[in-house]
Amino acid sequence: MHHAAPRLTTILVPAALAVNALAQPTIPAEFDAPGATLDRLFTIGGVAGFTVTESAQTLFQGGSLQLDIGFNAGGFFSFQNVGIGAQNVSGGAFSPEPGADTFSVTIDAPSPSVGGLRLLVTLRDDDNNDGVVDLGDDDEWLSSPVAITPGLDVYNIPLSAFTDANPGDGDDLPNIASGAAGTMILTIETAESLPGGRVTQPISVHLDHAGVYSGDQSLPGVGPCNAADLADPLGALDFSDVLAFLSAFGSQSPSADLAPPAGSFDFTDVIAFLTAFGSGCP
Repeated sequence: MHHAAPRLTTILVPAALAVNALAQPTIPAEFDAPGATLDRLFTIGGVAGFTVTESAQTLFQGGSLQLDIGFNAGGFFSFQNVGIGAQNVSGGAFSPEPGADTFSVTIDAPSPSVGGLRLLVTLRDDDNNDGVVDLGDDDEWLSSPVAITPGLDVYNIPLSAFTDANPGDGDDLPNIASGAAGTMILTIETAESLPGGRVTQPISVHLDHAGVYSGDQSLPGVGPCNAADLADPLGALDFSDVLAFLSAFGSQSPSADLAPPAGSFDFTDVIAFLTAFGSGCP
C-alpha cells in the first residue's frame, strides 16, 4: 500500500458503547510485547465481524496493532463502526509522564478509494480512586470525531478538547492522567456523510502508540528540529510555531515550559522560545 507522507495532526476532537473487556494491556499501548492487543468491544451497523491482532508492521516503534474490519455494502445502515479498548486498567494507567495532557494515537489507514473513516475516543477516569471505573462515580470524557486520512499519521487530541459526557458524576474535572485506574475506547467509524462515502468492503487499519502523553507526539525521526518547532510541518519554523507557542503558554502546557524553573511560565520561557526560533532549523 502506498503511504502518504507522515505528518503530525493536532485536532480538537460521541460516546462509544462499552462492554466487559478481557485482557488488560497497559496504557500507553505500544503493542510490542507478546499478546499486547486491545479488546474487541462492540460493532454497530451490521459490520460482518472484526479481529484485533498483533502486527510486525512498524508504525511508531516496534510492532503495532492490526484491526481487520468487515465493513460491507449490505444492510440499510448509513454508518458502521467498531470499538476496541482497555477497561479498568489499574496502576496509574493514565499517568505515564509528568504533565500528561494529550491523547495520541498513530494510525496507518487504507487509501481513500475505499471510502471515509473517522476516529472517536472515549476516556474514563477513576475519580474516587477505588481502582474501578464506575459510570455514576467517575467521569467519562469524549472527543469529537476526527477524520482519519489515508496513510501514516499521528493524531494528537488535547485533553482540554474532550467534553464531559456525564456532568454530575465524578468530580467533573479533566484529570484523566491522574487516576488510579482508567478506561480507553477507540471507535473506528465509516459513514455515508464522510468524504468518499461509506466503506463497503473489508479493510485493515494499523494502530500504535495509543495513550495519554505529555505534549504532542511525532513519529521517531520526524520530530521537531528544536524547542520552538511546535507546529506542523515539523522541521520548519514559521508563524504557525509562534501561534502554537502563544496558545501553549496561555494554557500553561508543558510544550511552552522552555526555561527553568520547571512548571513556572514567565518571561524566561518567552526568551527561550525566541532564541530557539531565531536559531532556525538546519
